[in-house]
Amino acid sequence: MNGVLARLLAKERLNIDRKTDADVRTNPGTSRSKMILVIALLANVVSLLFFKFSGVFFPVAVSFYTFNQISYVVDVYKGEIEDFSLVDYLAYILFFPKILQGPLMGYEEFSKKLDEAIGTEPAIDYDLLLRSLFLFSMGLFKKVILADTFGKAVDFGFDAVAGLGSLEAILVAIFYSFQLYFDFSGYCDMASAVCMMIGFDLPLNFDSPYKAVNILDFWKRWHITLTKFFTKYVYIPLGGNRKGMARMYVNLMIVFLVSGLWHGNGWNFIVWGAMHGVLYVITRMVRGKKEDKSLVPVRVVKTLLTFIYVTLAWVFFRASSISQAIELITRMFVGGSKRIATQLSACFQLDEIWYVIKVTPIMKLPFAWESCMWLFLIVAVVIIFFSQNAISIAKSCKIGVKTTVATAILLVWSIISLAGVSTFLYMNF
Repeated sequence: MNGVLARLLAKERLNIDRKTDADVRTNPGTSRSKMILVIALLANVVSLLFFKFSGVFFPVAVSFYTFNQISYVVDVYKGEIEDFSLVDYLAYILFFPKILQGPLMGYEEFSKKLDEAIGTEPAIDYDLLLRSLFLFSMGLFKKVILADTFGKAVDFGFDAVAGLGSLEAILVAIFYSFQLYFDFSGYCDMASAVCMMIGFDLPLNFDSPYKAVNILDFWKRWHITLTKFFTKYVYIPLGGNRKGMARMYVNLMIVFLVSGLWHGNGWNFIVWGAMHGVLYVITRMVRGKKEDKSLVPVRVVKTLLTFIYVTLAWVFFRASSISQAIELITRMFVGGSKRIATQLSACFQLDEIWYVIKVTPIMKLPFAWESCMWLFLIVAVVIIFFSQNAISIAKSCKIGVKTTVATAILLVWSIISLAGVSTFLYMNF
């Protein structure tokens, strides 16, 4: 249906008297084209809301291709896409590396990159292929080994909130923050790797967001293309910053509340969106868009505080209700100093690691049972806060024996662990 409406819009564009490009921009369409646009937008939004709120069958990643469809018809209406081709349209909507979790791309950008990929020589670029495999192996490792292992601990923690000690509650919240990070960044890495193999350069969608020094910086790094989508198709149509400061802050809050609704249909998602929106508006009021030039120690503190706030907001994102989220946060302060439950630490005892620890002197130490958990935590912290993002590493590293061995180890380890893999978290949105 969206394709039919897009085609009608494209035909309607041909009937508009366009003397200059400026005229096209200032007079994007007739009343008939506006009616077609409204019908197309309503069809997409209503279908999306139906699947999200009806409780019936939920198509995988329906939000992502719905947003792509909205982007397409709006750009056709504005004259940014002049010619409709069913083949090009389907290629844009169904391009498999990005269909499940993005990144969200405008048709013009997608078409340009696709033309570049098609226009390249068909000869195999072995250096690019090896870099792609290295990137894919890092993404798969993030998802299968890191994200899903943290996910098991998160599931246990949220199923047993009432009995968690203070340290356990804090760890569960951090574990979910890490799970979501590795789940989403792992997918982004693998999608970019698949595209890199065919010479298609996906836009960066995930840029070490937990290194952010404030909430403005965070949203320049987390799901970058979603932020751009909401800016272009929600924030700017609402008036953006063109109608005064007060209206701008209201528009920003609306964007974050819409983002909350997009992620889920519970009040906890509204709270999550509101938490980000309120801090975003306050930060924008205090410092505007100025680049943070604080000294390193100050930036470290700001990064830590931003991570803590984002992690607390993620609790509402993951919880089944607001009351469960509040209970988990409360347990951080009143849970007491009880020992970490064996069920929680056991979630990290992968056989290939646990057997090694059992035959070493570490097994005699008091923290031996939790050793795998602390090892996972340390590895996660190093990757998240001290390493380059995987795409930068893959593009800039020297391809040789070390990268080849690393690729083989990560791929084999991840593939033999695929039996228990869960679905990507963002496929549910």
